[in-house]
Amino acid sequence: MKTRFFQLFGLFLAIIAAGCSNSNDDNSPAGNLPDVLTDGTGQWKVSYYWDKDKDETNDFAGYTFNFKSDGVLEAVKGGVTTNGTWQHSSSSNKLIINLGAVKPLSNATDDWLLIERTDNLIKLRDDNTEHLEELFFQKL
Repeated sequence: MKTRFFQLFGLFLAIIAAGCSNSNDDNSPAGNLPDVLTDGTGQWKVSYYWDKDKDETNDFAGYTFNFKSDGVLEAVKGGVTTNGTWQHSSSSNKLIINLGAVKPLSNATDDWLLIERTDNLIKLRDDNTEHLEELFFQKL
């Protein structure tokens, strides 16, 4: 009986240790988000936007987003540039975007929780638990 207990306990510790490993996983939101956003061209598009109860990704069709290393965020569509700001709060794991009050760009203005990141995809979710709102950026 004691042997079985120690086997299960050892398995439990191995699972916990594996989950706490210090690997550099590209899906980890703990990575350096500013470097990912500004690397290369720094150009992104909205690949998915869900607001409350429907997919509103098409609202962002034709826009490209340029995350500048100085905190400027440019939204460009049809040769027209709208300037805003962005910043990353590593302590709260949030990407804070301000693109003004004009729709559809105002829909991106929020303090978004970073839920997943790779070098080519940033997945964000609003921290409002009353309704689901998600915004995904894909690198161009």
